[in-house]
Amino acid sequence: MPAVTQLIPNFLGGVSRQNDDKKLLGQVTECINGYPDPTYGLLKRPGMKFTNTLKKANGTNFTKTELDNAVWFFIERDAAGSYIGAIKGTNIYIWTSDTGTPCTVTNNATSYLTGTTQNDYHFRSVQDVTVITNKTVVSAMQPAGSYVANSVATIKLTSLVETYSYEVSIQNQPSTVTAQNSTTFDDMLLYDASDINTNHHLVDAIKATIEAQHTASNADFAGVWYLEGYPDSLVIKRGTGTNAVVTDYSAVTGTPVAFDIDAKGGLNNTAVEVFEDEVENATKLPLESFGGHHVTVSNTTNNEDDYHVQFIAYDTTLNRGRGYWEETISRDVSPGLLASTMPHQLENTGPTTFTFNPITWSARKAGNDVTSPLPSFIGNKITTTFFYSNRFGLLSQDNVFFGVANDIYNFFVKSALTQIDSDPIDLNVSSIRPVTLSDVLPSPQGLMLFSERQQFQVLATNSSPFTPATTVIRSLSNYEMAPDISPVDVGVAATFVNRVPGYSKLFSLQLRDVEQSPIVVDISKVVLEWLPNTIDNLTVSPQNSVIMLIDSNTSYLYLYRYYNNGEKDIFQAWTKWQLPGTIQTADIINDSVVIVSQHEDEYTIGKIILDEIPTGSNTTGVTSITGNTCLDMAARPVQPATGIDAVVYDATNEVTKIYTPYTPFQQKEAIMLLSVPEADVGLPAAVDADAGFYLAAIARTEIGTGYRYFEVKGDYTSYADGIVIGYGYDFEVTLPKFYYKLDPTTSDYTATLTISRVIFSIGRTGPIEFKLKAGGSDEWRDVEYVTDANTYVADSSPITQEHNFTIPIHQRNINFELKVTSNYPYPVSLVSMMWEGNYSPRFYRRK
Repeated sequence: MPAVTQLIPNFLGGVSRQNDDKKLLGQVTECINGYPDPTYGLLKRPGMKFTNTLKKANGTNFTKTELDNAVWFFIERDAAGSYIGAIKGTNIYIWTSDTGTPCTVTNNATSYLTGTTQNDYHFRSVQDVTVITNKTVVSAMQPAGSYVANSVATIKLTSLVETYSYEVSIQNQPSTVTAQNSTTFDDMLLYDASDINTNHHLVDAIKATIEAQHTASNADFAGVWYLEGYPDSLVIKRGTGTNAVVTDYSAVTGTPVAFDIDAKGGLNNTAVEVFEDEVENATKLPLESFGGHHVTVSNTTNNEDDYHVQFIAYDTTLNRGRGYWEETISRDVSPGLLASTMPHQLENTGPTTFTFNPITWSARKAGNDVTSPLPSFIGNKITTTFFYSNRFGLLSQDNVFFGVANDIYNFFVKSALTQIDSDPIDLNVSSIRPVTLSDVLPSPQGLMLFSERQQFQVLATNSSPFTPATTVIRSLSNYEMAPDISPVDVGVAATFVNRVPGYSKLFSLQLRDVEQSPIVVDISKVVLEWLPNTIDNLTVSPQNSVIMLIDSNTSYLYLYRYYNNGEKDIFQAWTKWQLPGTIQTADIINDSVVIVSQHEDEYTIGKIILDEIPTGSNTTGVTSITGNTCLDMAARPVQPATGIDAVVYDATNEVTKIYTPYTPFQQKEAIMLLSVPEADVGLPAAVDADAGFYLAAIARTEIGTGYRYFEVKGDYTSYADGIVIGYGYDFEVTLPKFYYKLDPTTSDYTATLTISRVIFSIGRTGPIEFKLKAGGSDEWRDVEYVTDANTYVADSSPITQEHNFTIPIHQRNINFELKVTSNYPYPVSLVSMMWEGNYSPRFYRRK
């Protein structure tokens, strides 16, 4: 039976659910509160520093009931500052993520906030604006416009020849004049009270005819008639009111009234034309008219070539005369989107001020429902908003809609006459499967679309910009995805969560060339059934190579970490973090995990800084803590009230009261840690004796005042500048059974192997413990390592930069389990491990 030894070069393999004899070198059975790092090894995760409690505007804390089942979201603005938001009922609350300062929110759209669950809302932040979409609201258009047809007529004189007759019939009553050699266009069309000639002046004849019908009490002529003369045309309007004929360009009063009109005259009866609401082509339009005069140009009998124009007068005061005809919308269609049913915007108007309003959507500018069709999302629920390729877009059912390029919040064509590249793009995924699009991700190859069972890509042919003519959709893959968890991009790949009965999976999707299928990998395969099916959020940090899955309403975060050297992944590891309190939401912002959690009757904001060097040394300012403090809810003592110190010695009971900024956890022992205080301005730092020393603390509530504090035995008021309070957390690594490895992937599980001892190589580590569980037992027992003489600097943290721990075992490899733990407020860094033992291949040759 030869003596053998074998090296586990690192513990960067993370958790594996495979059988122990199938696990690769470096993989473990369980890892809680670990953080794999290619430089330092498997670390104890950084502690969660306390930021603040969630407060109302009046400074009091929110209670559990007041924010229970709130909808949480983050606003990430990098250097400009980031924010935490919550929607509860019809209220929106915002806090700064750095300090937890409450922000003022002016809520002008409470009626839109009808959602009740996290999945009822979608959030998209761009610069100062966060677009909030209520997925339960059906989008709609404003009510269609209305008008009285044939209530305005235009008589256009094209030529004037003496002796020819010109006739205008209104309500079948003709008005006829004969042109003389001295008759001008102005004589025919412009009213002149000093030169009335109903025989030669058309406008006078029409006025006389109408007045005569008023005298005869002809009901077909009841109301007010308005005659507006222009150099080449005469406009006639009719409205309700007392019978009268007005020729002074007065605005129409009363309700418009329809009337019939016809005109003829001149050679072949073509010298005079008349129209009411429609002309055959644009050449029939007069050169002058009144502002807002609306006319439809029909062109042909085909409705698809109709367009609509209105007159814009140069003289904005009189609003008539010379001007131009501008394309506009039909008068009987909706003028635009109904803002109350569309996504709203939360605008950051100052460092701590926000305004929630309906979005001012651009009005419809041209066409009708045929030439400017309604967006496909009208009448449906909107699930997602996005910005891509200079366009604002929406997802609704199986449609993706891109607004006008470089014209945010405009969803309608600019002209009914022709399609231009900047026009909206409305596409359908056209799948053989039922599809409801849930989210998007941008990529260099195009926009990726995600649904519950299929993934698509929106791209432009020939790599051109997105236009209505060049944009197409192709199917990418057919993988199931949880629609309520937004996919995220990690550097060059996208990740999404798939739920199956009992557990969850995490997939990575990496695009290749446009014509090639993507590479999709189940990166959670190694931890099959380890991720719960209650995962409800996903956040990433590409620069730290971290993917984090959040299990809200529990205390757990699940981390997938990898390291790529530019050619391949050097390691891929899963680990689980257990945090104090119940997680409400979490996000990675600027290399820090920001966590909102609930405990006792309040909510708190905490922060874990990723990749913080585990030195074990901490420096404390007045309210700040610098360094990797291995404490959760780590905070500095605070004054409970003016005139009361943050650290007070109670001589009667011989205890020190350390007042806390948050409510302590009941039935949970806290820790007081002594650190190095920050130097005063112009003075060297005063290093307190026993820096790094810690004591268990008991949570108390002061009778009479209700102040919250931790209590430790003895007088520590002289250390007040360096005291840190918080809670310890377990770093726990359960190792698999040891097998002799014939090669890195093959274990000899048939041989007899007795483990004599295990030697751990560690770096930058404080006290750690080793526990052993015998086969068939559920109880873990402490196992003492071989004590070696060692030293550390007095009055400092007991951190060993490099050390070997030798653990005596002397048992068969299949008869025990080994676990490494630490609940001390100091870092841990597992670098590698070597086991020694006796190996018997039972006289069989191993190949």
